[in-house]
Amino acid sequence: MQIDRPITIALILFIILLLIFFLVAPEYNTFLSLQTQIAEKNAEYKSQFAYYGAIVKTYDDLQNHKKEISKIDDALPQNPSFAQTVYFLQKTAQQNGLVVKNLSLSKSSSNEVGNSYAGSVKDIGFTMDLLGGYTSLQSFIVSLEKSSRLFEVTNISFGTSAGSPYTFSLQIKAHSY
Repeated sequence: MQIDRPITIALILFIILLLIFFLVAPEYNTFLSLQTQIAEKNAEYKSQFAYYGAIVKTYDDLQNHKKEISKIDDALPQNPSFAQTVYFLQKTAQQNGLVVKNLSLSKSSSNEVGNSYAGSVKDIGFTMDLLGGYTSLQSFIVSLEKSSRLFEVTNISFGTSAGSPYTFSLQIKAHSY
């Protein structure tokens, strides 16, 4: 029996095509899907690497600006100490030539700031009765403005006395978180 050459070639090509279709093509598709998954994982890794690199850079920047951050913490402390604030007010008044007659806590309130991330700012009000001259009062207010804490003078009342020193009544707000 003699096999016809064109039929044999066609049959072999058909078998090769079937082998390619059933054996090679599925493995090639698996290879392509694995390559896609590797590319996705690589992109995810690079984005996480960039994210953590940005965090490290921000941390380093914060460490380089510790002094400035501590000034901000001093300006708006989270847990204000009334004793420290009262001591600061008395000491500053004395350094500027004023005599403190009376110092009292007048009010404490909480104001909600528009930014929800900022939390709420607490206002602690003080009322101070002072004796001294106008220039002493002016230098006292300037000292409050230059201090690292945020003070706000909300009201000043002037009074006279029989002698040279004048009486002043100040309402001051100190802010904290």
